[in-house]
Amino acid sequence: MAAPSAPPSPRAAAPDVLAASPAPLFTAPTTSGRFVVWLPPLLLLVSWLLGLMTVGFWLTAEQITWALVPTGVLLALRALLEALLVRTGPDTVALRALYALHLLILVVLTALNPLASIYAFVGYLDGPRFVSGAAVPAVLVATAFLSALGQIGGPASAVSVPLIYAGLVAVNLLIAGVMSYLSWERERTIAQREEALAERDRTAQDNARLQQELVDRAHDRGVSAERERLSREIHDTVAQGLVGVIRQLETVGEELGDAEGERVRRAEEAARDCLVEARRAVEALSPHQLDGARASEALGGIVARWARTHRVVATFDADDAPAEVAHGPVMLRVAQEALANVARHAGAGTVAVTLGSTDRGQLLRVQDDGRGFSPSTTVVGHGLQNMRERLREVGGTLTVTSAPGEGCTVSAEVPR
Repeated sequence: MAAPSAPPSPRAAAPDVLAASPAPLFTAPTTSGRFVVWLPPLLLLVSWLLGLMTVGFWLTAEQITWALVPTGVLLALRALLEALLVRTGPDTVALRALYALHLLILVVLTALNPLASIYAFVGYLDGPRFVSGAAVPAVLVATAFLSALGQIGGPASAVSVPLIYAGLVAVNLLIAGVMSYLSWERERTIAQREEALAERDRTAQDNARLQQELVDRAHDRGVSAERERLSREIHDTVAQGLVGVIRQLETVGEELGDAEGERVRRAEEAARDCLVEARRAVEALSPHQLDGARASEALGGIVARWARTHRVVATFDADDAPAEVAHGPVMLRVAQEALANVARHAGAGTVAVTLGSTDRGQLLRVQDDGRGFSPSTTVVGHGLQNMRERLREVGGTLTVTSAPGEGCTVSAEVPR
């Protein structure tokens, strides 16, 4: 009896693997849902009722009565198989043993009631559900023999006309093979379609990532260009203007008396302080420090230039620094701000800058021997506030340790 094809479900298999493997004779036509759970017991009851209707002209009352015993056992086994499948999953030792027992009892039922072949064809659905591997074609072949046994009218007819029985078995095997092949083809097509959709999604994600990278790079280039423009504007206007003011004040101061000269000297000192700030702003706005250099090398160059500019002994130690410094631009800006504070407020003779590692990340320490201050009573200026904000944006922390007459230590830590 021909077995209807069950709708297969897609499998997660790469299309290149599927294409490389030859199509097997029997491939599991996977099914799901309540259909495959309730159809077998329904067909089992229908096959017994149809057998009951043939009593008197085909089957005997004794046959159909005895057929009730394997029918009831098969119903119980069917419920046990479904419960075990839900609990343990397919292809366990217990499932294989129970299904083998199920086939043996089905042989007995088919011998008593050949119409049990109506139920026997569910083996085409059961095999892929309960077992896997080589057991699947074994179940399908057994199903073909049982279906042919019922179609020919039972064991007696199979023995009396073996060639017809063999032909029916061949037909059932052919039907099973065709069903299996068509199911395999459909599953392969579905798998290829799913892989194509997944590839499309990956391509879309790659395109979105590349587009975002382009946007970020364009933004970074725009920011860098604007910083360069501001740097040039400050250098060409404010800084150069302050230089001219200082030169004029130096000339005027030589021609005035003591009182007026003192005022001019104060104005000159204020102008020089403004010039230092302007040059610091120009240096901070210029993004060239990290171009082609590691953060530790760029930081060493900043410390050396600062020492020459302010004529302060400054050392830089990066022996314990990692090869790649996390958040290098932030560490550079913090170092510049800390050194600028030393130049403005500390009156230090020596400064030690250290870059190293901690259990949490990287640590930058700027320590001076200047006049120091009391952190609890001193109003925090913009410099320290800017450093804290920069570090907070990358998950870092800033610690300031100082006391009057004991110098100051600024420690900046960033995560890896």
